[in-house]
Amino acid sequence: MAALTTHRAGARPGRGWRALGAAALAGSAALATALPFDFVHVGNFQRMTQGGDSAGQVELRALPQGTGHWGLGATAGLQGEIVQLDGRLLVSPGSDAQGRTRPPEAQEQALLFAAARVAAWRDVVVPSDLDAAAFEAFLRQQAPTVGLSTEQPFVFRVEGRFPHLLWHVVTGEAPAAGSPGGHGGHGAGHANARSGMRVFRQPGASGQLVGLYSGPALEGVVSHPGERLHIHFTEADATVSGHVDRFSIAAGAVLKLPLR
Repeated sequence: MAALTTHRAGARPGRGWRALGAAALAGSAALATALPFDFVHVGNFQRMTQGGDSAGQVELRALPQGTGHWGLGATAGLQGEIVQLDGRLLVSPGSDAQGRTRPPEAQEQALLFAAARVAAWRDVVVPSDLDAAAFEAFLRQQAPTVGLSTEQPFVFRVEGRFPHLLWHVVTGEAPAAGSPGGHGGHGAGHANARSGMRVFRQPGASGQLVGLYSGPALEGVVSHPGERLHIHFTEADATVSGHVDRFSIAAGAVLKLPLR
């Protein structure tokens, strides 16, 4: 594991997740989709941030878990982060001081979750070091070359080294008194008025970014308001994972775009 430092801070989640025709009933969900790659999402960030509703929307065991499913989310009560790797669901509980992952527990629920199913990827080598803004521009430029519309949501991945990397795991605890709101709290990127969080600085880390591109319709729904990307980091062996706040990507990394 690369050098890693951590501290606790407050954070503000983005607004409104909603499911496309999805229902969460009696601890299970029917996730309907009318989007490419069977893209689905459940939960409502706006309801949570405005009304404080952090109740679980669906049991993790009810989520699609077949081969090819990749996704991100947060657990009920904002007590941890969720990442899905080729169908495998992993939870990073906020109680773990190192951001380590574990399998979902029995009856554990997701507050927020979004995922898509990909059967094949196109690899694109990152030609130079890119900060977050330059990477997003590169992603938008490359997406149409493989038939992706930037008007629609899709998942993507990046494998490589990340010279600058800052990520967090929500804890479900009350934010520390005096925690700053908005972006940039303690250098942590996304601040959170509803939950404390553990913040990890891991410059030079290698591993994988698993990301969602929202498209315009789902901006602020599956991503923070004013942003089109929602990204989680995981080390190569998937032993740690969390929500990415700030990052850069080294030349030679591989962007993976969904083909089918």
